[in-house]
Amino acid sequence: MVWTSPRRKPAGAAPAKQRCLVTGGSGFLGRHLVQQLLDSGRWEVTVFDIRPLEGEERATYLVGDLRKRSDVDAAVEGMDCVFHVATAAPTAHNAHNHELMRAVNVEGTQNVVDACMAAGVPRLVYTSSASVVFDGRDLRGADEGTPYAARPMDYYTHTKIEGEKAALAGNGRGGLATVALRPSGIFGEWDTLTVPTIVRNAQRGKMKYVIGSGRNEMDWTYAGNVAQAHIEAAEALSLGSPLAGKAYFVTNGDPKPFWGFMGDVCEGLGYGRPRIKLPFYLIYFIALIVQYLVVPLCRLFGKDLQSDFTPFRVTLTASWRTFSCAAAKRDFGYTPQVSMDEALKRTLKHFDHLHARNQQPAANGKAASAGKKAAAKKQS
Repeated sequence: MVWTSPRRKPAGAAPAKQRCLVTGGSGFLGRHLVQQLLDSGRWEVTVFDIRPLEGEERATYLVGDLRKRSDVDAAVEGMDCVFHVATAAPTAHNAHNHELMRAVNVEGTQNVVDACMAAGVPRLVYTSSASVVFDGRDLRGADEGTPYAARPMDYYTHTKIEGEKAALAGNGRGGLATVALRPSGIFGEWDTLTVPTIVRNAQRGKMKYVIGSGRNEMDWTYAGNVAQAHIEAAEALSLGSPLAGKAYFVTNGDPKPFWGFMGDVCEGLGYGRPRIKLPFYLIYFIALIVQYLVVPLCRLFGKDLQSDFTPFRVTLTASWRTFSCAAAKRDFGYTPQVSMDEALKRTLKHFDHLHARNQQPAANGKAASAGKKAAAKKQS
């Protein structure tokens, strides 16, 4: 365990503050959660992450690895609550790294659960995913009675199912109360996946297209609202509460057409909206060929082709995925505080550096530089 800063109480902290650990607190959702916990004035926050990133002077930062039980044991000691947010996300780089996903999302989660029980931590809030119930078929207003996907669409989802099961199975053991939250389509400031991927694809001309009819709706969730739900769940959680041992969907409660939201992001950052419709089954078939023929062939010849163009991603873009937050509202009072319109404004403002107008000068600069070099070479 490497300690990047000593455990300390922020200046003026009241003795009544609860101590919490946020795994993955240097990441996208983790940063929103850490900020809200500190702003509430009710929590003393320690961040546990594999990266030595310090973004909040009011928090204590620890560098450690979820895969090392000794690191986790040291981190959870003395905590009143653990927010287990850390995950190996399904980026193109990680998509085929099954060993990493299992080690972090399943075994790492089990380490957190076991460490909490051993240390007598009373509460654990686990960040799951709405995808744990998605098997490729449309979901409209799905609630917590929807079973786990019998055939998860990708390995990441498989590990999130196992991770959620491990977290909930820890409920009632060693005095530990656990709850799992299932956000859908997280976006917002510090996003490292959704918005950057949209922009990257727009820059490559790949966001001109709509897969399928374009009418399918999806529940998106602002990261700040997900953080809000974590805090509300933690403050309502105990072994005798309705939350103990259960999972809850948390979204913005305002479904949008999938391609409409994609268009809002593209347009807001200066790129064209998707407009050319492509038949779903044709694109799905091509994705199957890429995943099960092209990628293996590339590996056979020593080339590691990394792509997020998978059957799962294609299916996501053309399916209905909406969820009911009624249970979360009933059991711990969850009502999203930031609307979709406001969340989009905040997100676009944060990512203004990716706006098309800010990319052009760099491209022109490179072209000018190349032109000068060519001219100099010609003169010589």
